[in-house]
Amino acid sequence: MSTPVLHAQHLVKRFGEFVAVNDISFDIRPGEILGLLGPNGAGKTTTIQMLLGVVTPTAGSIEMFGLDLATHREQILQQVNFSSTYVSLPQALTVEENLWVIARLYGLSHIQERVDDIVKRLEMEEFRHKVTRKLSSGQSTRLGLAKAFLTEPKILFLDEPTASLDPDIAQKIRSFLKEERRSSGLSVLY
Repeated sequence: MSTPVLHAQHLVKRFGEFVAVNDISFDIRPGEILGLLGPNGAGKTTTIQMLLGVVTPTAGSIEMFGLDLATHREQILQQVNFSSTYVSLPQALTVEENLWVIARLYGLSHIQERVDDIVKRLEMEEFRHKVTRKLSSGQSTRLGLAKAFLTEPKILFLDEPTASLDPDIAQKIRSFLKEERRSSGLSVLY
């Protein structure tokens, strides 16, 4: 069995007296897709925030690629990305401009090629020149996914990845995730 790319052990997160995450442990192996299931308020988003280093766990440990997130955050996060319906990109920019900004922030090369490729693969051609604030919620969700895939991460965290998507587009996104897993060994937590 392969070594996990992500090892979360006994994660706990408290906000005062409120326990948002209570002793969750899991591993994700290369090419694995793992879903966090639970009702609203179960701690799924908080868990993803801990895995991204945005929120510090009250207890427990997180390792990715064999490195401790607490001490190797920058090195780890260069290989990780996320998409969330709770995070929006600059509203005054077009879809394409937002993708260019992300690509430049990450220091990516061959930006136009990458942008063209992800726009095509996520079927965003019809709204690539649209101002982000005018996108439907489903289009915004696809833009968030495009942002996440643009950097070619090894681990991808998705918070409600098919929220606001029409059923046919949601199915295409699931197929896209499976293909990325097969072709690049992408590991996904959603």
